[in-house]
Amino acid sequence: MLVNMIHLKSPFNRMRIRHELWKKKYPDLPERHGVPWTGIENATPEVKALSKPNVNLKDLPFDPLEYIEHLDELPFDTTLDPDFGQ
Repeated sequence: MLVNMIHLKSPFNRMRIRHELWKKKYPDLPERHGVPWTGIENATPEVKALSKPNVNLKDLPFDPLEYIEHLDELPFDTTLDPDFGQ
């Protein structure tokens, strides 16, 4: 089976080079917490509707917005969440 996949190595390497060049030009943004689908420029009405969940927040046992505000206080060990290839 591996013999049949030998021809896939070159396209994969080209894709990886393109990916790394894009990452240099457009680096990753730092991780942020908040309500999903908010703060998007030129958002369509459908996307804006996604930022307003169809649930009554008062019926929940906790306030999810308050929880999101305190996510940075949770202990986080980067060694427990390695990147691909590590």
